[in-house]
Amino acid sequence: MSAPLSPWHKSLNSPLSARRAAAMALAGVLNGQSLNQCLPPLEARVDSADRGFLRDLVLGSCRHYQRLHALAKILQSRPFGEEDQDLSALLIIGLYQLAIQGKAPHAAVHATVEVCEELGKGYAKSVLNACLRRYGREYESLLPPLDENPVTATSHPKWLVKMLSKAWPDDWQAILQQNNERPPLCLRVNRRHGSRDDYLARLTSAGIDARAAEFSADGIYLAESCDITQLPGFAEGDFSVQDEAAQLAAQLLAPQANERILDACAAPGGKTCHLLERADARVLAVDIEESRLGRVHENLARLQLQADVLCADIGAPDDWWDGEQFDAILLDAPCSATGVIRRHPDIKLLRRREDIEQLAEVQARLLDTAWNLLKPGGRLLYATCSVLPRENSEQIQNFINRHTNVGLTELDFPWGKACNAGRQLLPQPDGHDGFFYALLRKGT
Repeated sequence: MSAPLSPWHKSLNSPLSARRAAAMALAGVLNGQSLNQCLPPLEARVDSADRGFLRDLVLGSCRHYQRLHALAKILQSRPFGEEDQDLSALLIIGLYQLAIQGKAPHAAVHATVEVCEELGKGYAKSVLNACLRRYGREYESLLPPLDENPVTATSHPKWLVKMLSKAWPDDWQAILQQNNERPPLCLRVNRRHGSRDDYLARLTSAGIDARAAEFSADGIYLAESCDITQLPGFAEGDFSVQDEAAQLAAQLLAPQANERILDACAAPGGKTCHLLERADARVLAVDIEESRLGRVHENLARLQLQADVLCADIGAPDDWWDGEQFDAILLDAPCSATGVIRRHPDIKLLRRREDIEQLAEVQARLLDTAWNLLKPGGRLLYATCSVLPRENSEQIQNFINRHTNVGLTELDFPWGKACNAGRQLLPQPDGHDGFFYALLRKGT
């Protein structure tokens, strides 16, 4: 007979209100966890009807954190201590409802303050109540000064504002604005199961408003987000969720039947599957994180595709490579993810300036290693979801300078911006995320 569950164990599985879960998730981010780590287990403990509200609270609070944190500092006579990170997060959650969502105090303040009891910290109710009530009384005088500081005006860390304004003097403000918007939902039609036009017709018949993507031949934008598992053909693998910019990888690499293709840094498998949807190629999908490869297997199974999947470090080929060079390689390199901040707003809280140079060193090492795995005459597509030149055009130019057998394919397309090496997409309203591509050919 198994031992009874301890009270602590029970608390780990007990139901949570959306606001409490949001405070706990945000506290996790403030303690250095990504939302991908801390949100899913909390989301599972919230009633399904409230999960959309939970995600809105958490993602919205992260998107506007710098502004809301500045407000919190003004409103508090003394900040909460490190042991009360959950209370600091709860105050941010409350201010998000008032200052960003525009909820009336009677609809948000009481429900937020009551979460103190759920957290076992009822002693903080009066402090939290006073801060939120004060905002309601004084917001007209509190907000204008925040607009004078680029950090609190845009809710971006100072180092990132500086980098973007230097890299994109004509576009940086639009980038920051898009980073704080909700991203559109984009699908990728599985062309092995039917055409994009056919699937658009199925959506129309189901009363779902959608439009064809402008640049991806397989992309569809939905007018509104929804539960994708309820869309026609989800279980049968008729489509996947993938941003339009990411869909361009398969178009650019242009896989051919029977080619041996390496998808380096493959998890969660979206690009792996897209390559296989377009051609009967022999694809090896490699990723260093075993925990993420489960998603690759799931996606392949649902889409009814076959690939070899391997947990390995691309940068250490002696441990896994069989010596046969590849016809084509997709290197979707680890990066700052500054092009997808609107989908992962916790990036603004977790990423640091010094990370960029460290990532650039990893990218350079992976590029050099992957180049040795490529056949003469083969092609390598370098991709990141970054908008920073140090990781993108400068990285490729440095690579070309290190090697004598590199041909850079000109990417002359109606999307993105031409760089000195490669092509850069910036996040667009109701459109694609930020992404970078460079297509290299290996000389004989």
